[in-house]
Amino acid sequence: MEIIAFVNNKGGVGKTTCSKLMAEYLSKNKKRRTLCIDFDPQCNFSHQYLHMEIDPAAPEGLMPPIHPDYDPTDEDDEGWDGRSSIAEIFYGQGVIPYPTFVENLDIAPGHAEKLLAAESVRRSEVVEKVHKQLASFLNSSDVRAAYDTVVIDTAPSKGPLTISVIKAASHIIIPSVMEEQPVQGIYGMLQLWMQESLTREKSRPLQLVGILPNMFKQTRLHKDILKSLQGNSAIGKYVLPVKFSQRIVFAEVDAADSNPRSIFDFQEQHVAKSEALEVCSHIAERIFA
Repeated sequence: MEIIAFVNNKGGVGKTTCSKLMAEYLSKNKKRRTLCIDFDPQCNFSHQYLHMEIDPAAPEGLMPPIHPDYDPTDEDDEGWDGRSSIAEIFYGQGVIPYPTFVENLDIAPGHAEKLLAAESVRRSEVVEKVHKQLASFLNSSDVRAAYDTVVIDTAPSKGPLTISVIKAASHIIIPSVMEEQPVQGIYGMLQLWMQESLTREKSRPLQLVGILPNMFKQTRLHKDILKSLQGNSAIGKYVLPVKFSQRIVFAEVDAADSNPRSIFDFQEQHVAKSEALEVCSHIAERIFA
């Protein structure tokens, strides 16, 4: 089972959009049973597919809605409040993914308060309580029997949650805007990748798919920084030859009343769909080859 994570410790680089496009491409175009995981306390990935609710215990955060399979009269559901998030792995509870409007695509949503609590675990406990939990969940027989691929959206940090994702992933992709601050985040993620690669067993390598130019604009700044990255002797070989442009339609399809709701349901000649197909198919070829 391929576990694909989009990582960058800088915010605003479009990790959620990249995660969504890749997950929908795999489920719709490749017919792979795909599980999305939202490991960002901001829960933006979850909000793409679920009507997330304000958490009364933490009004600044979001929590998942009641699961469609929840039955309060079912004795087997006793002790369950009807909500499930990926954060349950840190509390010894089961995770029940939610179906989405996309066939073959489920999501294990985030829960802001619970993820933040996991992020703040004491340093002496972080390895056992956080770092190992996601890998353990994804290696379970139930998850491996239900899904072919997992796509994970991560927080803009190098903290315990991101490290947990790095340790669980089989492939990582580093999206970045071609601007000075976001590009600095590339180096932080490359450092994490190299550290994990040194300690991981050789039978389960962590593959760097590449650095993905994202939200690209046809400006001198973006072109110059991209050219500089491509010519960098240390990381140029990792820069992917495809890119996502800055397109308003990628944000418009996020609206609940958008029609269609997936970029891959647009007409064949639509420029954004063509670009999404080009990028996602290139990434898929690198992963599944």
